[in-house]
Amino acid sequence: MIVLRTLLENNLSQNRALIAEHGLSFMVETEDVKILFDCGAGSAAGKNSVKMNVSLRDADYVVLSHSHYDHAGGYPILVVHGVDEPLITGPRFFEEKYARDGEKYVYLGCGFDREFLKMHGIEHRVCEECITLAKGCYVVGGFERKYEFEKPPARFVRQTPEGMVQDDFPDEVCLVLEHTKGLVVIVGCSHPGILNMLETIRQRFGRQIYAVFGGSHLVEADEERLAQTTTVLRDMGISLAGFNHCTGDTAQERLSQCGGDVTYSRLNAGDCIFLP
Repeated sequence: MIVLRTLLENNLSQNRALIAEHGLSFMVETEDVKILFDCGAGSAAGKNSVKMNVSLRDADYVVLSHSHYDHAGGYPILVVHGVDEPLITGPRFFEEKYARDGEKYVYLGCGFDREFLKMHGIEHRVCEECITLAKGCYVVGGFERKYEFEKPPARFVRQTPEGMVQDDFPDEVCLVLEHTKGLVVIVGCSHPGILNMLETIRQRFGRQIYAVFGGSHLVEADEERLAQTTTVLRDMGISLAGFNHCTGDTAQERLSQCGGDVTYSRLNAGDCIFLP
């Protein structure tokens, strides 16, 4: 059994007691492991976990998909409240993130550093390409860029020892879970491109992708990119898809009509997926 619980997302489900906040957080469970995947921007994910009867301290690992504030900014708050499981990130996670706006730069980073982890005694592991967390459960990064039309917005930059550079998101990672019907992929924002990520996973694991859930960052995609994306996703033969957060309303509508055999749903705060 694989269980995916949406602790936080931009929008609310039918459970109006929860909090909606721009960001993303999932609790992921298999028979062998529990993973807190992303932590939102502030305290909302933790507050929602209480209302959903989800104990964050029961997690075996925390995985942060990348270091933007809306996925990683809530992590220090959870640590202060006792979440101290090993942290998995991609490489170059602590290079500060910004959005360039003319001569102005807006800080988008996670708000903590290696010293924070050291002070709280938290083990930090870096995923270059693949880390096995448990039987049939992996963190995957280092995505190949097959689809050239999938490029991160030029406004996203990161601060390196050499100065500001356009962010190609070397820190982006996702979860891959083995299921009897194929691979289940859980993504944060898919800045390297949702198709690039899925194709890399298909090639490395040599298995069909059964389901994909999370943010696709198609909110800024033009009509041509949306058309290309929906066509490739349909041709991949994915059975279940549930996008949210940075996907955008227009992309949500296009994806829900992409055709093929895919069953599509939108995952809001409080929505859960159970895959027996």
